[in-house]
Amino acid sequence: MNFPACLRWIKNLLGIISLAWLALALQGCSTIRLAYNQAPLAAYWYLDDYLDFNDQQGPAMKAALAEVHQWHRRTQLPAYLESLQKIQRSIPEPVTASQACELYAEVQDRLQASVEGMIALAQAPGAPAHMAVLATLDRSQLAHLEKRFAKSNAKYRNDYLSGSARHLSDKRLAQFVSRAEMLYGKLEPRQEALLQVRLEQSGFEPERAYAERLRRQQDVLQALQSLAPLPSGGAVFKAAAAPDMPKGAATSPGSGMALQWLVTRLSQSPDARYRDYAQTLREKNCQTFADLHNSTSPAQRQKALSKLQGYEQDLQAVLRHP
Repeated sequence: MNFPACLRWIKNLLGIISLAWLALALQGCSTIRLAYNQAPLAAYWYLDDYLDFNDQQGPAMKAALAEVHQWHRRTQLPAYLESLQKIQRSIPEPVTASQACELYAEVQDRLQASVEGMIALAQAPGAPAHMAVLATLDRSQLAHLEKRFAKSNAKYRNDYLSGSARHLSDKRLAQFVSRAEMLYGKLEPRQEALLQVRLEQSGFEPERAYAERLRRQQDVLQALQSLAPLPSGGAVFKAAAAPDMPKGAATSPGSGMALQWLVTRLSQSPDARYRDYAQTLREKNCQTFADLHNSTSPAQRQKALSKLQGYEQDLQAVLRHP
């Protein structure tokens, strides 16, 4: 099932991905409060689309997501508010690429802490039932997950691996312009030209990104299979066991070891060459953001500041009135 584009930012188990790019992800939503309060339902839709929960699993997962959502509201939102306030203080002034990367790293650390907290919550006495639900996935559901991955991969190939280099360049430019204009308002031609040059110099390699995408999907399949080992010969995918997969994960279904392993591999690729590539790309993106921000007019910066202040007010309202 698809769900409104304005809710995609919280689709991955309530992950508030990056407050630095919050404006990019809230397309069509009138307030953060609306989006955040709909997070459990949006997360359920997303997971059900990939895992096709049965009549017993669905209600258990909804209850678990509601519990995680309350935990996130209570323990994580204050930290995200701090980051949002920090961003606001930086908006009126020029920024360096280093400052942009520091901000990105801070928000990523916030996200990592949230994910690790969710894993710990799942293993605590009286924890919500999502771990148990994941441990009841059967072979048909893992096959459904594979098919869903294949569908999304076909879209990625169509978007980034087919057509001319100019087509890809134009598509990426349109995406970046749209995202920037969500924060700063209408860009000037010189600013679009700046983005075009920076994108051409970014070193983005869609084939490498696609290979990493496939690796992550295989890790997800392997982790879920280890939570509920299938009968002999029942595997629905062909994936070599990762050398750093904890030995106890496959013999202790539902223990959480597999999910901890998965979170680590999703947050940091085991491929050193990919890590180096991702770091280089990140640094260039930070430079692009800094250059674009420094090119903005006082009116554009005021628009960005007003939007971020509105987001803060919404989050404060979420904390005061759940």
